[in-house]
Amino acid sequence: MTIDLQLADYSDGYRFRLQCQQCGNGWHKDPADLLQYSILHTRMYLVEIEQILPCRSCHETAVRITPIIIKPTHHFVGGLG
Repeated sequence: MTIDLQLADYSDGYRFRLQCQQCGNGWHKDPADLLQYSILHTRMYLVEIEQILPCRSCHETAVRITPIIIKPTHHFVGGLG
């Protein structure tokens, strides 16, 4: 999955679902929480973060990041056809 957005693009209203591809452990993090790691910065692409962020359980660097919208004002816009 290719994500062309940087960490700074997910400031407010987002959470990340992280899942290790090795052990299957999953957890959630806010974008601001990821910036607490000294190896990460706001201009990094999510693909780059996936390659260096270790799993909190097995410590392997095989984490998949999925952005989740948590904005309370986010609504589905579509039509019935």
